[in-house]
Amino acid sequence: MKKLINNTLIICFVAVFAACSPKTTTTTPTVSRGDVSGTWKVTSVNMEGFPAGTSAGKVFDMANAQDFQGSTWDLRGGGTGSISLTNGAVQPIYWSVNKTMAVPTFQFKKLMDGQRAKDVETGYSLQFGDVSGGTAVFKTPVMLSSGQTAYINLTFAKQ
Repeated sequence: MKKLINNTLIICFVAVFAACSPKTTTTTPTVSRGDVSGTWKVTSVNMEGFPAGTSAGKVFDMANAQDFQGSTWDLRGGGTGSISLTNGAVQPIYWSVNKTMAVPTFQFKKLMDGQRAKDVETGYSLQFGDVSGGTAVFKTPVMLSSGQTAYINLTFAKQ
């Protein structure tokens, strides 16, 4: 009988300890097309993981990273949209959200006059950072010559 009581107390102690222990779970951010539809303005551009003095070159084959500061991204619900730089350049795009990757990505293709998205074979993929409320972070991975991955982080505010 004494063994039964001791075993019962041990089981109860373990159960209470397990229930009160902090849980660490890894969750993949969930982002949908509706979360990013709308008009967004780039409020900051941050270079993460780049060695001092290293340039990222032209981002999206359009402009230097810092030239995206203050740009406006018009992302309509049907996937059409545009990127407007502060120098007046406007690039029509077709965009989507890809949730099949370990980290959801924002993808877009640049469209030239009269071109349809299905006719464009190349595009760009950005990882979602934090997307909440009226802010979003898109991380553009850049492979450095050292084999390391650096990121150009674009922070957006919804307009």
